[in-house]
This record gives sequence, C-alpha cells and structure tokens, in this order.
Amino acid sequence: MRAATLVVIVGAYLFVLFCLVSCCTGLVYLAELVEEYTRLTRRIINYVIKFVIALHVILLVVDGLPVVSIGVGIVSHVFYYRMLKTFPYISLTSCDFLGSAGLLILSHVVWIRFFQTDPRCAYVSTLWMLGFIVVMVWVVPFAFLVSLASNESVLPGGSSLGGFGSSDPVSHGNGAPRRKGRQQSTVIGLLNYLKSKRDEVLPMVSQVVPSSRRNV
Repeated sequence: MRAATLVVIVGAYLFVLFCLVSCCTGLVYLAELVEEYTRLTRRIINYVIKFVIALHVILLVVDGLPVVSIGVGIVSHVFYYRMLKTFPYISLTSCDFLGSAGLLILSHVVWIRFFQTDPRCAYVSTLWMLGFIVVMVWVVPFAFLVSLASNESVLPGGSSLGGFGSSDPVSHGNGAPRRKGRQQSTVIGLLNYLKSKRDEVLPMVSQVVPSSRRNV
C-alpha cells in the first residue's frame, strides 16, 4: 500500500492547495465588491453585528451558556461596531482595532475552554464546534478582513496616507467619500496583473492550436 499512501498524500496536498487558491480568489472578488459598494457593505456588517449580539443574548437566556463567554462576545462585537465609524478605512494602531484584536483572541480562549470543560459539550463533534465559532466569533472579523484587503493604506506597498482618508475626499461611485488620486490596493493590482497576463497567454494559445491542427 505504499503507492496508494503516496497517492493519498499527494492528493491531500493538492486539495489543500486548491482550497487556498479558491479562498484567495474569493477574497479578491469580495474586496472588489467592498470597493464598489462601500455603503452597502457597511450596512450589511452593521446588521450582522446586531444579529450576532442578539444571538449571544438568546444563547444566554435559552441555553444558559456561561456569562463570561457571552459577555466577552458582546463586548468584542461592540468594538467591531465602533470600527464601522471609519469603515472601510481602518487604522491598525487605533484603540478600537487593538481592542477588537485582543477581544477576538480572548473570545477564542473562552469558547474553546467552554467546549473543553462543559459537560454538555462532551459529545459535541468538531464540526459542530467549528460551525458555532464561525457564526459567533469569525463572521464579523472576516468581513473586516475583506475591508482591509480593499484598503491600500493598511497593506504592504499601499499608500502612505492614513487609513481615515485625506482632507479632500471626492465622491465615490455609490456616494461614499473617496480620496483623490487613490490607487488600487495591492491585492486588486495583483489580480489585474494576473488578468492581463491571462489575456496575453490565451490569444497565443488560440493561435498555436489551429496551426498545429493544420500541420496534422
């Protein structure tokens, strides 16, 4: 079974690679949507934050989950809500961002400890715990991660201007303020470069294939 084991290992690595490529592609696409529909994205994140806070209250009242875990989750989402004031421009050195990052780590700690110590979670599967953490802990930070990808002021190689915009904003496509002369983010620029290379390669392939068929 050595050959079969080798095939399984190679297939597992290829599967992980395909998943990473798919996730990166999806993040780039979502970053483009955030740039085009800033106000809509901000409104959606606002609704999601309020929905998750309501879920925390329901879990406290109905299921009697630990007060500490619920409290940490609610406070962390309050910090996320405060970050919406400057969305999509986020300063990585602001108190709201640093507090959100610290509370995000603390949320992981308290919820994982709950799953490990509470008798009700003795027979809970890993998939169940992962689904719970995705909704209660990850969904809002993931939305802000996409906004960071669309904001070149917090990316390596981005603009040196602050994340809160300059003093002379111009109107964005949907009415949101946008800085004059703002360059596209590093991620979006990389995507456009890959698209241009694809457009260059595909015509060359289409020219080579018919000529090879004529020779046959």
